Amino acid sequence: MATVVRGERRPFGPISNDTSGPATTHRQVGGEGVCRWKMLMNGMHLEGEWNCVEYVVVEPGGSVGEHVHLRTEEIYYIVSGRAVVTMDGEEIEVRAGDLVTTPIGSAHSIANRSDEDMHFFVTEVFPGEGPAARPALLHVPDLLPAAGGGSAVRARTAAVDLTPYFTGGWRQFRLLEVPAGGRVEESVPADLSIVLHVLDGHASITTGGEEYAGGAGLSVAVPPAHRHLLVNTGDRPLRVISTEVAVA
Repeated sequence: MATVVRGERRPFGPISNDTSGPATTHRQVGGEGVCRWKMLMNGMHLEGEWNCVEYVVVEPGGSVGEHVHLRTEEIYYIVSGRAVVTMDGEEIEVRAGDLVTTPIGSAHSIANRSDEDMHFFVTEVFPGEGPAARPALLHVPDLLPAAGGGSAVRARTAAVDLTPYFTGGWRQFRLLEVPAGGRVEESVPADLSIVLHVLDGHASITTGGEEYAGGAGLSVAVPPAHRHLLVNTGDRPLRVISTEVAVA
């Protein structure tokens, strides 16, 4: 049996999961109604100071009750539907495409007051040092560049620098929109790990010699110093979000 030296860093491999088969929760964190919740990835399986990656569906009339993170910083990305986020006592209406940042110590809840399901993607990261920033709300699709003309198959990318909003190892949050027939090939730097999550369309994601294929809800973690190839295998635009966290 091999001996593992305490503190020795060993490279991790890719991870894949999807949003099928979530748990059903009632009055989640003291909220109302019904939510469907799934942990996509546990931070212990990712390189960097990740805590968890989750996916939550809040049914009409449901909510996640008010709570405070004392050990992690968090982002919500609204995948579909509408909701009301209450952050430190202030109500904020959110919709698909909104990115909500929650610094450590902020009290927050999210409620679905509409008549359709609301879906959101969650990432939590352990903090660093320094004073917490104020919460923020950004509508990420507004940051996409204008679509180019002609017949070229070219992806569009909207990027948010997360470093001003947190103390932890957050880097970029990106929204990628890949046309039918398009592809994006990238290398992850040695000091980052990323999680890709398919919002809409059908994708093939290849990394570490493995191919992961699926539609909305597919998540793939790409370790540091790995290349990945993202291909739109469908006949309509593919939308994927990417979250980057530093590796010490």
